[in-house]
Amino acid sequence: MLPPNCSAQDDRGRQRFYTEMKLTENLTVFVTSGTYGNSIDPIWDCGTGSPDMVMGLNAGLFAYESWRDVVDFLNHNRNVTGVFTDYNEHSGLNCASLGGLISRESLSINPFRQPRAMPVLSMNLPQISNGFMYVFNAQPIVSEW
Repeated sequence: MLPPNCSAQDDRGRQRFYTEMKLTENLTVFVTSGTYGNSIDPIWDCGTGSPDMVMGLNAGLFAYESWRDVVDFLNHNRNVTGVFTDYNEHSGLNCASLGGLISRESLSINPFRQPRAMPVLSMNLPQISNGFMYVFNAQPIVSEW
């Protein structure tokens, strides 16, 4: 839940919730909430152009059709990094495959995952909130040192 002072209307008159966090002198994070392809256009403008990074926690890219536009956007904009987490390794592997072989190979256990498993009675796979992480369009590390 974002406070009321974090709301505004976008250029199409839709209600938009966002917050701006200036972390350092040259790093500002803009956070917006909504559903890609529905209330958020994948090529949305935060006032500075397209996003540098798209994040989806427990995203389930295969489970929700609304992610299709995001996957297409990331596949056509290789300069934008996508970081996603998933509940289980099997789902994470399938979803990571949408980003190609490098994305599939990036699947790993998320070091910031929830510390305990989630009970899911419909399947016999370990379920951990934010348990597995994968990256679309990983960018090379550039050191300024």
